[in-house]
Amino acid sequence: MMPTIRIGILFALSMALVACAGTGGRVSQVTGWNYNFKAGNAFRGPSPATLTPPGMVLIQGGSFTIDDTEDYETATHRARPNELNTRKTLSVNSFYMDKHEIRNIDWREYIAWLTAVYGKVAPEKIEAARPDMNAWRAGMGDNEPFMVDYFTHPSYDQYPVVCISWEQAAAYCKWRTDRVNELLLVKAGVLPAPDFNAIAMLTTLDEVENAVFSSERFFSADNQYQSRNYTGMFVSFRLPSEAEWEYAAYARKPSDPANKVYAYPWNPLPIDKLTAVQRAQLKAHYNRSNESGSRVDVFSRTVPVNANVPNDLGLYNMAGNVNEWVYDQFTTRGNLNRIDSVDVLDTFLPDYHRIPNARVYKGGSWNDAQFWLHPSARRYHDPRKGSNTIGFRCAMSIVQR
Repeated sequence: MMPTIRIGILFALSMALVACAGTGGRVSQVTGWNYNFKAGNAFRGPSPATLTPPGMVLIQGGSFTIDDTEDYETATHRARPNELNTRKTLSVNSFYMDKHEIRNIDWREYIAWLTAVYGKVAPEKIEAARPDMNAWRAGMGDNEPFMVDYFTHPSYDQYPVVCISWEQAAAYCKWRTDRVNELLLVKAGVLPAPDFNAIAMLTTLDEVENAVFSSERFFSADNQYQSRNYTGMFVSFRLPSEAEWEYAAYARKPSDPANKVYAYPWNPLPIDKLTAVQRAQLKAHYNRSNESGSRVDVFSRTVPVNANVPNDLGLYNMAGNVNEWVYDQFTTRGNLNRIDSVDVLDTFLPDYHRIPNARVYKGGSWNDAQFWLHPSARRYHDPRKGSNTIGFRCAMSIVQR
């Protein structure tokens, strides 16, 4: 068998692994590329480009003030804002945010692309991008099946990818930016579709890097296309800032009354005032294994990214399922003793002040108590390490044209 044909078949097989049953379609929700590349690498049936990035929703910017004298209704009790690490004022510009958390199938698409491009010249790039599934063992010895199957089995395609470090998530955002912009230029006839068979024949990393599309290089001063204007090109995908994430979790809209601040997408009322349906929605988001009479197997792991009720902005699982990385490096919000709930941090995160360059994560997870589901609750983790409770979603700034 000729090397080119063999490489083409291997790539087709790798992409077939991505396009498993239950994906909800053959087109990637996060890049717009078809999963079913042929050996010749021509994509089929492209969808027209839109102004909204694939998989995202528009979040209208705004601000609101939280009075220090005001209490908030959480799921179980009335809580002072300082107890929940809540800022007095949140203000953000309009931006885009992923409707769902990044899924296992999205990350497998990423791994398949890296394999097709770097498998010969830089296999370490592929290994560096793989989730550290050993994180499923952290304090949970019964998770061996999850360590083996969670990322690779088609049954978990629509589940959020976990065990991803902050650094890996940031690298994914850059890769997604390049793939989405590349597709726009291919559709516009500016660039040819990438020829992965030809790329696979290259022998050095520099040759490969020059052969694959890069948004940064495309718009550099020495690029022949730099002076041309391509309407619809996207700025970089990135992790949301903590302020953006928190604002989106509260799901405020410019038309909302000033006193509408929902801590959770289902209702701002304490649990004893929720309807049976609302109570069930609440309990689907967090670890209640310690509650009296609860069944540990009712909700003991993650759920699909489109499960549960979205908030008023159409964002799913901003409370529960998995925690989510945000861009910010951890710094205290003002006076540590007053605002950052030191008693809580010392209990749950005794090494918080010893982690260099720690990054913030938010949202609460399947393995957390209700407290951490509040939008203002914040924790931090080593940016080089993943966790079986942390995933992420991407954001994008809006540039006025």
